[in-house]
Amino acid sequence: MENDYLMLNDCCPAATNIKPDTEMELAILFIDIRNFTRLMEVQSSQSVIQVVRRLFTAFNQVVKNFQGKVVEIAGDNLYAVFGLQTNVREAANNAYQAAIMMFKTVNLFNTAYAEPFYGGPLEIGVGINTGKVFVGEFALDGPPALSVMGLPVNIASRLQGKTKELNNDLLISEDTYRLLDTNETVFEQQTVRLQGISQGQQVRLAGKPYHTGHSLLGTRQDMDYLLAISG
Repeated sequence: MENDYLMLNDCCPAATNIKPDTEMELAILFIDIRNFTRLMEVQSSQSVIQVVRRLFTAFNQVVKNFQGKVVEIAGDNLYAVFGLQTNVREAANNAYQAAIMMFKTVNLFNTAYAEPFYGGPLEIGVGINTGKVFVGEFALDGPPALSVMGLPVNIASRLQGKTKELNNDLLISEDTYRLLDTNETVFEQQTVRLQGISQGQQVRLAGKPYHTGHSLLGTRQDMDYLLAISG
């Protein structure tokens, strides 16, 4: 549906100075909004879409702040890459820090919209992976847009989907975890099977269990921050 899709050419121009099908080692982040369907049941579709678009505007700014680029926003999903201008270690750390900031943004967002969206606070699930992918520009219709393809992209997407089953809102591949400068934090490790991926994948459970009904308290300073990053 047109209302469910944010055209990236309007807000995130395709990367420049990239040769067609260039192999690069990037960090890939997938994010999905939870409770989206329930909000659609208790509020008008148009109002929910407007609110989610505002949230994605904030996410896009977060990605930019950490030297990343949004590849696609469709429905209640966002897909971004990091490392187009940095090495893979910096890319992994930027992706992780961006995810942490996104969780903070969602908390502030819930504070702002707690009353009109009484059906429950929004939550997000995030999967992060790193690896060698092919980067270029591609289009079926309209101007060419950034295209990133490869198995690491599929794994990142599957990790995001796995957050539901593992009841942990942030999953990081083991390869990505080893690149992070978070020595003070040790996340639980598990080996998981991902749909469509033949080999088991080692992951780190770097987030928190999903929950609803948590306190939606916030300060005026928090609100000012939210409005600043969401435009």
